[in-house]
Amino acid sequence: MPLGIDPTVDYVFKRLFGDPQNSDLLIHLLNAVLELPTPIEFVEILNPFLEKEFNEDKLAVLDIKACDRDRHWLNVEIQTSIFGGLKERLVYYTSCLFAEQFGEGDSYGDLLPAISICFLTRNLFGKTPTGHLRFVLTDAMHQIQLTDRFQVHTVEMLKYDMAKKDLTYAPLLDKWVFFFRHAAELEPAELIRLLPEPAFVKATGVLEMISRTPEERLRYDQRQKAIRDRFSELEYNRMIARKEGREEGLEEGREEGRKLGRELGREEGERAATIRLLYILQNLAKVSITSESEIKDLSNAELADRIERLQRQLGISSTN
Repeated sequence: MPLGIDPTVDYVFKRLFGDPQNSDLLIHLLNAVLELPTPIEFVEILNPFLEKEFNEDKLAVLDIKACDRDRHWLNVEIQTSIFGGLKERLVYYTSCLFAEQFGEGDSYGDLLPAISICFLTRNLFGKTPTGHLRFVLTDAMHQIQLTDRFQVHTVEMLKYDMAKKDLTYAPLLDKWVFFFRHAAELEPAELIRLLPEPAFVKATGVLEMISRTPEERLRYDQRQKAIRDRFSELEYNRMIARKEGREEGLEEGREEGRKLGRELGREEGERAATIRLLYILQNLAKVSITSESEIKDLSNAELADRIERLQRQLGISSTN
C-alpha cells in the first residue's frame, strides 16, 4: 500500500528535518544542496519541531533555522505555491539571519555566512532549465562577487525528471527531489529498494510513522485542509477584487463620459461616454484597441453592439 504521505507538505517537511532526533537527515539534505568543500557534520536546529507550534496555529510558517559547526546560519523551507513577493521574502529571511547573529560590540567582519534554501514544487524561474540555482551578491556586468556570505538557493523540483532506473548513480540532491516528488505514491519497501541509503530509509520510516499514528495523521490531514482552505480563500478574494476592479473601472468610465457630456452637449457627451466605455472594456478584455478613425465611422448602434459583446465576454451585466 502506498505511503500516502506527501513530504512536500510543510508539516511533514519540518517533522523530517526540524526534529533534533532527525538532525542527521537535515545534515544529509544540506550537504546535498550546498556541496561545501568540507561537508557539514553537525547542526544545531534553532527552532526545533514542536507539536504545540502546529496545534496553536495550523498555518504557522514551518521553516527550519539551523547553525552548523562552521557557523553557517541556515534557513530551509519548502513552498508549494508561487506568490507575489516570494523572491523578496527569500532575501528578507536571509537578511534576518545576518541580523540575528549580530550583537552589541560585534564587528561587521565577524558576520558569518547566511544561507537560505527554498525547495519549490512549482517553477519560479521558468526561463532556465536548471533546477538548482545559487544566488550571491555579484556585479552583473563584470561578474565580480561582493561576498559569498549571503546566499539564496532555490531548488525547483519540476525541473528534475528522474526515472527509477537512473537513481543508482544520481547526485544526492536528485535523489532527495525524487523522494519529495514520489514518496507518497510508493510503497515503503519499493521506496527503500530505490533509495537504500540510511538517510532515505530513515526518512521513509518517518513517513510510515505519520501514516500509522492517528494523532500524526490527524495533524497531517488538518494541515492539508488548512492549506487548501487558505488557498481557496485567496483565490476567492482575488476573484472578488478583479470583479470589483472591473466594476469600478466601468463606473469611472461612465463618470468621465458624463462630465465630458456636460461640456460638449448631451448627445456628444453620451457618445463620448460610450467611446470611453468601449476603450475600458477593450483594455479589460485585452483585445485590440479600436482606432480613432474607425470610431468615427461607427454609428451609436454599432458602438453599443460592441460594448454589449465585450460585456458578455467579461461576464459583466450591462448597466444603463
